[in-house]
Amino acid sequence: MAHAVALAPESTPARADLGPFATASDLAEARLASIHTRVRAAIAQLEGPADRLPTRLEPPVEHAEARISTRSATSDLPMAVLERRFALTPSEQTVLWTLVAHELELVTRRMICAINSEQLSDPTTDTLRRIAFGTTRSPETWHVLGPQGTLRVAGLIVRTDGEVTTPDHRQTWRVARRVLSLVHGVMSVDDALEAIIEPDAIVPDLSSLVIAGDARERALAAIACGRSVIALGASGRGRRSLLIAAAQRPVLIVRGRSLATDRDVMRAQLKAIARECRLLERIPLIRDLDALGDRIDLVEADLGTPFLATASRPVTHTWSRPPTTVELHALAHAQTVDLWQRALPDVDRDTCERIATVYPLAPSAIAATARATREHAACAIDIDAVRAGLRVALDDRLGALATRITVSQSFADLVLAPEQQDAITELIARVQHRSRVFETWGFGAKIGKGLGTIALFSGPPGTGKTMVAGLIARELGTEVYQVDLSKLASKWIGETEKNLATLFDAAESGHAILLFDEADAVFGKRTAVKSSNDRHANHEVNYLLQRLESFTGICLLTTNHESALDDAFRRRLAAHVRFSLPEAAEREQLWRALLPSAAPTAGKLHLDRLAHAFELSGGHIKNAVLRAAFLATAFGSPITVEHLFHAACLEYEALGRLTPNTI
Repeated sequence: MAHAVALAPESTPARADLGPFATASDLAEARLASIHTRVRAAIAQLEGPADRLPTRLEPPVEHAEARISTRSATSDLPMAVLERRFALTPSEQTVLWTLVAHELELVTRRMICAINSEQLSDPTTDTLRRIAFGTTRSPETWHVLGPQGTLRVAGLIVRTDGEVTTPDHRQTWRVARRVLSLVHGVMSVDDALEAIIEPDAIVPDLSSLVIAGDARERALAAIACGRSVIALGASGRGRRSLLIAAAQRPVLIVRGRSLATDRDVMRAQLKAIARECRLLERIPLIRDLDALGDRIDLVEADLGTPFLATASRPVTHTWSRPPTTVELHALAHAQTVDLWQRALPDVDRDTCERIATVYPLAPSAIAATARATREHAACAIDIDAVRAGLRVALDDRLGALATRITVSQSFADLVLAPEQQDAITELIARVQHRSRVFETWGFGAKIGKGLGTIALFSGPPGTGKTMVAGLIARELGTEVYQVDLSKLASKWIGETEKNLATLFDAAESGHAILLFDEADAVFGKRTAVKSSNDRHANHEVNYLLQRLESFTGICLLTTNHESALDDAFRRRLAAHVRFSLPEAAEREQLWRALLPSAAPTAGKLHLDRLAHAFELSGGHIKNAVLRAAFLATAFGSPITVEHLFHAACLEYEALGRLTPNTI
C-alpha cells in the first residue's frame, strides 16, 4: 500500500470559524478545515505502529465538527439545506465533504492521494472509510457507501472507476457536480437538467381555471392524499395549469419527450430530478408521460416520489401504487364563450358568442390567439381580427413542421362531378355542426372517441385535391397547414413521433386543418418485421393510428396511391372523396374557368374541341392556359387558339402521350 509518505502541507486551511455562518464560504471554510484535520489524522494512523493505531479521531476534532453541524442545522445556506433535507448523518456529511475537499483543496487532495492504494487519483472506498471512521468497523461503515446509502441513491456522489467487477475497497468516488454548485452558494435548479426541464410557470388561481367536469376536485383530493396524478386529455385543455394550481407547492416541470431513450441515461436523469425535488421541496410534473412507451416503469422505480403528469391518451402500466387519472374533456360552448370574454374583455358578449362558434379553441390556444389579436389589431376587434391573431399563434407553433397554404380560387372555380361536390358539402357540414351533434344531441357520449374529422382525398395528380383542402379551410374560417414530410421524419428513434405529436396537439388546440399531401409516405401499410427499420416504421404507423383515434381536430390526407394506405386508417375516415379525371364537358368548364376575363383573346378559341382532344386534369389545364399566356406575350399578341393548342401539346408531351395533329 502506497501510504508510507509523510506530507508536510504547504499550507494549512484557515481556521474553522465556529460562529454563525453568514455565507456559503464561511460554512465551506469550516467544513474543509475539519476534513483537513481528519485526513492528517488518517495519515498519522498509517504511519504509526500497527499496535498503536487509534480507532477514532481525537475528541476535540469530533466536538468541533459537532459544533459546526449545530451551527449549520439552522442555516439557510445551500449545503446546510442539503444536509438537513436529506437527513445526512455525521458520517455521511464527512464522506461528502471529504470528496468536496478533494475537488477544491490542493493540499488535502495530495494527502488523500497519499492514503490511496495503487496510485489511484480519486478517493477509494477504503480511503473514505479510513477518513470517516478510522479503523473502526461497524455496519455504518458499509451503509454509508453502500448501494442503498443516501449518498448513492440521491446521486450526491458518483463512482468513477466504471468497472462492475471492481473490488469494493478499490472503487473510486467523486462528488457530484451539483453538490459543488451548492458549496458555492448556488441554490437554483441544477443547470445539468436544462435540456429536460421547463422554466418555472406562473401558478394560476385554481378557482379561475375553466375546467370541464369534476377534474379540479379529483386532482385536489388525490394530491392531498399524497397520490400521483395523471391529467389526461388533448393538449391545450389546461392539464398542466390544473396540476400546477392543485399542487399547492412549487413544481419541477419535466419534458417527457426530451428524456433519454437509453434506459440507463434516463434512469440517471430521473434520479437527478428526484434529488432536485427533495432538495428544493418541489413535486415533479412530467409532460407527455404517454410518450415514454415501455420506459414508464422507470418513472415509478427511479423518481421515487409522488409525481404529477400529463398525457394525451391512457397510460398502460402496472403500478405498485396506481396514480389517480383525471380526464379533462373538451369545454362546452358556454365555457368557451366565457374564456373568449375573459381573454378579450373589451369585446361584447354577442361578438364573443360568434367568435366561440367559429373558433372553438382549446384554452391555451384562446389565450395565445387573444394575445396576438390584441398586439396586431389595428382597430376594433372582430372575427377577422381574431382570425389574423390565430394565424400568428398557429405559425408560431406549426411553422417549423408545416407550411400555411392559401388559395386564391373560390368554389365557383371548382369543377367536380355532383357526387364529389356532395361529399365535400357533407364534410364541411360535419365540421360546422359537430357541436350540435356531439354535445346538444348527445352523440359525443355514445361515440366516446374518434370525434375528429379525418378525410381522404384520392385520385390522379392535378385533380384538385390540395385546392379543395384550401377551399374547405376558407369556408370554415380557419387555416390549413401542409405538413413538410422532410422535416417530420427523423433518423433518431422517437423523434418522428415527437414531431407528429407537436403537429396534432397544435392543430387540435388551434382549430387548424392538417394536410398530409402524399399521405401514403406516412400512413403506408405496415410490413412484416425483418429488421429494426421495419419495427420503427411500424411503430410510427401504430402511433398515428392511436393519435387519430383520440384526435378531435381536422385532418385531410391526399394520395395518388390509395391502395398503399394501411387498411386500419380507413375505419377512422369520416369521408373519402375520390377525385377522378374530368370528362370532356368538365374539361371545357375548366378551360373557360381558368381563362381570366382580363386576359386578351383573339378569334374563336374552340375550347370545346380542346376539351375533347386533350384528356387533361385540372392541374394540367391550368399549366396549359398559363403557357399559352406566356407564348402570346412573347409574340406580342392576344391569346389565340393556336397558342392554347401548342401549350396543350407541350403538356401532353410532358406526360409522355402522343399529341393530336389538329383539333
